[in-house]
Amino acid sequence: MFRRLLTFLFYFLFVLAAIGVCLVLLFPRDKFLNWASSYIEQRLPGIHISIGDLKYVHPLKLRLYELTISDDQKDWEIPVDTLLLSVEPRYPIDHIGVIGVLFGGDLSFDLSRTTSERLELRNLEISEVLLSELKLLEKTIDRPVEGVVSLSGRATVDRRRLSDIRFSGTMRLERFQTSLRQPVLDQNEVRFDRVDADIVLNGKVVDLTGGRAEGPLLSGNFSGQIRGTIPMSRSEIRFSGDLVPQPALLESNPALGDSLSAYFKRNQTDSIPYSVDGTISEPFVWFREP
Repeated sequence: MFRRLLTFLFYFLFVLAAIGVCLVLLFPRDKFLNWASSYIEQRLPGIHISIGDLKYVHPLKLRLYELTISDDQKDWEIPVDTLLLSVEPRYPIDHIGVIGVLFGGDLSFDLSRTTSERLELRNLEISEVLLSELKLLEKTIDRPVEGVVSLSGRATVDRRRLSDIRFSGTMRLERFQTSLRQPVLDQNEVRFDRVDADIVLNGKVVDLTGGRAEGPLLSGNFSGQIRGTIPMSRSEIRFSGDLVPQPALLESNPALGDSLSAYFKRNQTDSIPYSVDGTISEPFVWFREP
């Protein structure tokens, strides 16, 4: 979804930056908005664009309102509350500043063309996007997800092959909570106050390294990979790391606390190695020998 949004932004600016102001002033607004949407859709087959309104902001800026980006079948949809596109006179015409609001969070980056085929998104910041607003995520894993996610880094995307997107940076999750398919240490849901990791996206493969999770009942570390496919629910996951039960968990379940205390004493450790395999919709958690 995100790579389609990025490509859409590039095409939209190139269409509007040169003639947008004149058309807004000279032609009826509705006709111009319909023309702009149709123009972009012709260059992005299978994508549907709806633009609620736009306004020229002096100098050299366009503010878009109530955008909706989706596929023709409405399997996924990206609502964008507002999007501000700006051109800096000191930069080439293909250098664009983008600021927006989507899924309850903020989006900003500098968009430019690195080669004839690739676009670069520098200073990319996605801040405090609400996971509960990502309906495709809930549909993919077939259960509600709560929390906020933020990303920071740099990305490039192929204009003609939307699946070829590359991103490297950091990810942060806060107030994360979702139910589990199978109990883990007698817990039917997972809650973390904060999760941090380095992330590299290359096409349909996502690598997470240096992950660290902190929660009221469980903390730990992780690294692993997600290999995307269609449908997304069948995307393969493979993670491993160590879980550290917190005192609140041991105190709330004395029988579990006694078992874990014996395990820690026997193995001279304070953590439990684990692995996660399977798919995004049906992950399987198992514990390894230390």
